[in-house]
Amino acid sequence: MTDLEQILDNDPTGAEVKKLKETLFQAQNSVKRKLDQGCNPQQYQLLTKQHEAYIAAQAVLEQYVSQQS
Repeated sequence: MTDLEQILDNDPTGAEVKKLKETLFQAQNSVKRKLDQGCNPQQYQLLTKQHEAYIAAQAVLEQYVSQQS
């Protein structure tokens, strides 16, 4: 079991889940803003992968939480 799993499993109020969702959302938006400002092709590729990773992390978090319910 990972530290994150322990935190989520011991979160009866959902406060930690909410905090994690907000952190991921803010990070995703930050990357999106950088993409929207424009950048060179290398940066674009890196930022796009980061953006996709944040979306995937949110999906994993949602799936984990729904399985615990």
